[in-house]
Amino acid sequence: MTSAAGHRRRTWALALLPALMAAQTAVLEVRVLEGEGTVQRAGERVRKPWTVQVVDETGQPVPDATVTFRLPAQGPTGAFPNGLQTEVTRTGPDGRATVREVRWNRIPGPVRVRVIVVKNGERAGAVFEQQLVASSMPEGTRGAVLRPGSRWWKVGAVAAGATAAGLAAMWLARDARATPSNVPQVRIGPPVIAVGRP
Repeated sequence: MTSAAGHRRRTWALALLPALMAAQTAVLEVRVLEGEGTVQRAGERVRKPWTVQVVDETGQPVPDATVTFRLPAQGPTGAFPNGLQTEVTRTGPDGRATVREVRWNRIPGPVRVRVIVVKNGERAGAVFEQQLVASSMPEGTRGAVLRPGSRWWKVGAVAAGATAAGLAAMWLARDARATPSNVPQVRIGPPVIAVGRP
């Protein structure tokens, strides 16, 4: 009788095991702490550009999670010290993971950085954006954040307007140079009066 009751208890435990495991599964969240929306110079090497934190559904840090940072395959992008566009690291006791270095290519434009986190079979992800600008950008703008209304946003708008004005002036000058120079010119001299018999 005791073995039959024990068998029933084991059967119920096995039936409830998937539900118990599902209840213990953590929901991961990725928070971007450093790097969102920053401006970097194309062709530059940047040290410690990004930090993310992985937390569970209660907001507690998740240590020892695998974090993969992935850069775009083409266009404005870069490479990590390993020469690849993917860097894999792990979170520390505070749930944080940091990319130590990245070398940008020389193509300006927006860069979408993908972050993928895995811990005990659970996955989470995030995407944040960097902006690569031409290397002639003033020194003080490195690491600036482009937000509407910010100083560098206004500087960028003024620069874009100046560029458009310069292009328009070049276009007009080109049209002026395109006028043929071998077109005969008409000259009007003094009037000639002929007097003779009618």
